Amino acid sequence: MNADVTRFPKDGIARAAASLPTPFFLYEEARLRRNCRRLKAAFEPLFPGFTPLYAVKANANPHVLRVVQEEGFGFDCSSPSELWLVNELGGRGMYTGNYTTREELAQVIASPDVLLNLDDVSAVATVNELGTPAFLSFRVNPGVTAGDVESLYLAGPEAKFGLPAEAAVAAYRAAREAGASRFGLHMMTGSNVLDADYFSFVTCKLLGVAAEVRRGLGIDFEYLNIGGGFGVPYRPEEESLDLERVARGVRNAFDQGCRGGLREPTLMAEPGRFITADAGFLVTRVHAVKYSYKKFVGVDAGTNDLPRPAVYGAYHHITILGKEDAVPAEAVNVVGRLCENNDQLARDRRLPSVEVGDVLVIHNAGGHCYAMGHNYNGRPRADEYLLTGNGDLKHIRRAETVEDLFRTVVDPPSASQGDDIWK
Repeated sequence: MNADVTRFPKDGIARAAASLPTPFFLYEEARLRRNCRRLKAAFEPLFPGFTPLYAVKANANPHVLRVVQEEGFGFDCSSPSELWLVNELGGRGMYTGNYTTREELAQVIASPDVLLNLDDVSAVATVNELGTPAFLSFRVNPGVTAGDVESLYLAGPEAKFGLPAEAAVAAYRAAREAGASRFGLHMMTGSNVLDADYFSFVTCKLLGVAAEVRRGLGIDFEYLNIGGGFGVPYRPEEESLDLERVARGVRNAFDQGCRGGLREPTLMAEPGRFITADAGFLVTRVHAVKYSYKKFVGVDAGTNDLPRPAVYGAYHHITILGKEDAVPAEAVNVVGRLCENNDQLARDRRLPSVEVGDVLVIHNAGGHCYAMGHNYNGRPRADEYLLTGNGDLKHIRRAETVEDLFRTVVDPPSASQGDDIWK
């Protein structure tokens, strides 16, 4: 099935662009809820007690998190600030850090509604000193991975994450000796995977680890967390992930893997991008056109707002507002204002004729976009808006100011004329 990557809430974005300064991010509440419900509808009939956890790192705006929470999701968090957000929202979920500090571990242990998932057995000694919680889980690296970008491979020999499968028995023995009495098993192996069959394949791998631990220690697992990696198409020609096929494949893996005495655990999954990516858009305006060796279209956003093209060479579809049906007429590079040549949101992209004043809508900007944004060159980050279910525009984060960027400076110097330059 081909996804309509070109779709966007035209009326809402047109209203916003007519009255608001660009650039800004806009998230569509109706699409967020649709994506949550689609995931649950695929898995819940096949897995009693299915527990979806939204990956906070994909988009951490509290208003977005609240929508997802209202749809019955818990949260996957992996940093102290994400844990703080989950606690502030009264949420539940799992914390999966890596190379986690003592201070972070203490914060998780003090959060009764967040389960602790360790990246390595070496953390058990520290957890024991802090007071081992009843529940412990480990992230296992099953040695296989998948995705559309090599630098996002999250398992296998080159990955920094998880303990090797062959070390699982020793890890759970150490956890039990430290006082844990309830257990989970976790993996996160791929990013933006569109191959539906991959998920059943890697779930079989994880269930094999569970069976090995069961044989060695007699441990039954309360939760089996297959992580995220549910992909979304970024290009119009790409096919959507067949989520129902994914769920059926994982069900088959459970049916096979839970034979021979392994008690079936409750299934967890950690979608992030799948929930928010296609519900978000970066809206930016053309303010300069430069004819050089190529035609460069300068916009008021940049890869400080949406870093994925600079970091991964990622493709994001672009629509010119009001020219949706126009025939592509020229190849252009869409660029921002950073003093870096990789500040290019699109290269050699065929678009309808682009002019100063045009509003560009950059698609699939709801996941790993604002969240990865930065302030290089002292560029403040943009506003965020939520297009609510009843069509209202809700301001959910104001744009940063230059003053915001320097508020953390300690004992700032003053200008030579005696004025306070930081006010």
